[in-house]
Amino acid sequence: MSPTRLYIESNLSENSEFELTGDRARYIGRVLRLAPDDEVTLFDGRGSEYPATILSIGKNSARLLISKCILRNVESSLAIHLLQGLSRGERMDIVMQKATELGVRRITPVITEYSVVKLEPKRAEKRLQHWRSIGASACEQSGRNILPLVDAPQALRNWLGENFEVPGMRLILKPGGENSLRSVDKDVQQVVLLIGPEGGFSDSEYELAKSTGFCAIGFGPRILRTETAAMAAITALQTLYGDLARD
Repeated sequence: MSPTRLYIESNLSENSEFELTGDRARYIGRVLRLAPDDEVTLFDGRGSEYPATILSIGKNSARLLISKCILRNVESSLAIHLLQGLSRGERMDIVMQKATELGVRRITPVITEYSVVKLEPKRAEKRLQHWRSIGASACEQSGRNILPLVDAPQALRNWLGENFEVPGMRLILKPGGENSLRSVDKDVQQVVLLIGPEGGFSDSEYELAKSTGFCAIGFGPRILRTETAAMAAITALQTLYGDLARD
């Protein structure tokens, strides 16, 4: 079985001891029931991981011996920036988790005309921290060593108006869209993918996206839930142009 992976926000140093406290220590002690001499892997979210051995473990803390730093790159060659329409319930949590597992580099929640979720500033900050925590947990599970960048929610119109120079092919999913993924440029390295919330986009939002360089993509004959659409589109992009592709 692979060693447990833990994201650590603190700076890590090879060939040193590290004290794990709080929830992280309780998790490996009470939930995983690890013991001295068991091995774990720590990573800093910036590309480095550190195999470590548990020296001692108590009720609320654990001492670990870190060995050498390992640089292990599992990032996709395709840089996907997901613009995800803000949705209610667990839908956003699912998108954050699965998009991270599938290798998305950046996620920006966007508020659209048909978004049913209204976030006050204080609540928005709590949701942002929650989403970032989901991303970190997904990296622990999936083996990624670099955390995706998760932005604070912002109005779609503001993002479109302020990001003309963001590089990459721009795609927006639209029922009955006139193009398919196979019809777009075959030399793709960066993609900005725009997915609507539960109610989709308004006609004016489709027009605004088109005016800022987005190509409308049809995605099969069925209407997909917002979280399903995001996962299906990301998977298709990674299969055609990213690290799920086969020569």
